Amino acid sequence: MKETQYDAEGLREEAATAIEDSPYTQTDVAEQLDVARTSINRAVNATTPKFEKLRQRIVEHLRGGRVEKRVTFVHVEDE
Repeated sequence: MKETQYDAEGLREEAATAIEDSPYTQTDVAEQLDVARTSINRAVNATTPKFEKLRQRIVEHLRGGRVEKRVTFVHVEDE
C-alpha cells in the first residue's frame, strides 16, 4: 500500500491535478459527486478548510483509494 501525505495546499493541488489528468471537466466531476460546479472550482482554487472534505472526495473519486485526515499535536515545553 502506497501512502502519500499532503498539507492543505498539497491536497488542493492534488485535487486540481486529479481533475486535469482525468477525462472529466469540473462540471462532470460536480455532477458525479452531486455538488455545485462552483464548489468544485473553489475547492481546487482556494486553500480554505471549508472545502477540505470535498478535496478529499475529489481525490478519492478520481485517483481511487482513501484520503484520511490526520491531526498531529506537538507539545513544546518552555525552557
